[in-house]
Amino acid sequence: MLTIGLTGGIATGKSTVSALLRQAGFPIVDADIVAREVVEPGTPTLEKIKLAFGPGIIDNGVLDRRKLGQIVFEDGAQLKKLNDIMQPAISSAMADKINFWRLQNVPILVLDVPLLFERDYDKNKSVDKIIVVTASKEIQLFRLENRDQLSNMEARNRVKAQLPMSQKIARADYVIDNNGRIEELQEQVTVLIKKIKEIASTHDAK
Repeated sequence: MLTIGLTGGIATGKSTVSALLRQAGFPIVDADIVAREVVEPGTPTLEKIKLAFGPGIIDNGVLDRRKLGQIVFEDGAQLKKLNDIMQPAISSAMADKINFWRLQNVPILVLDVPLLFERDYDKNKSVDKIIVVTASKEIQLFRLENRDQLSNMEARNRVKAQLPMSQKIARADYVIDNNGRIEELQEQVTVLIKKIKEIASTHDAK
């Protein structure tokens, strides 16, 4: 099984690329979805977050993501505290999903992981190839402010909390530039899908 890591900066359009890859028939393991699953009401991870950050971040049994985001993205120590709770649960759930697809004998699996480099997926042999979706910082901020209704400072804090795009690009096997129109993005993804399928055919033959 050829495992492709898909990542990018926040609001660079990674989710759009992920959707295009899914439409092409590739199974996707989405770390964002996993991160939501591990904090569903009644989960041990949600209880740990409640103990760490107080009951005020729980609204009718559900995690108030906006309130938690305001806390952690303004304070590096708080963000680390949250990650120390979240990451073991996410890593375990991701491993279960990867093993599921491996047992299905799928030729290609895409891991959609926003913090792929920050969580060392590139170093622990979790992925064979890495796609990075990029956009300018100005476009990131514009999309964040409009999509998530954030202030400029809140948007900047979220961008700043991630590894710089230049470092991600330097470690990528493939770079998708999403500074232009959706049609241009689709063209790049179409070309990339062909390359991935070619690599998968030789990968399986090893």
